[in-house]
Amino acid sequence: MRIKALIISLTVIVILPALLWSENFKYDPKNKRDPFRPLVDRDGNLLPEVRPVSTTVELNLEGIVWSRKGDSYAVLGGSVVRAGDLLGDYKVKAIEKSRVILERGNEESVINLRSEEE
Repeated sequence: MRIKALIISLTVIVILPALLWSENFKYDPKNKRDPFRPLVDRDGNLLPEVRPVSTTVELNLEGIVWSRKGDSYAVLGGSVVRAGDLLGDYKVKAIEKSRVILERGNEESVINLRSEEE
């Protein structure tokens, strides 16, 4: 009788919270790469990195490495991006010498690089 009661108690203590927790669980990568998302597609092509952007966090343009050849990079919100990359629900449309142009839906946003005096 005691063993049966112990098994029932353990079942309730272990399984019930797991069932309740799994329905409400949502992975939060905290602005890091989602480890559950593949890095390459079926053909072996590198997929663009997608990092979520919190709506409460302002996108700060921290730096630009610009090239006339189009191999430009920007550090935006702590992530290194290039034209065509996705950052949350923003797409990097273009990287210029002193600004980055982002698209979200039909909206276009421009983030200017601040000078050191600002």
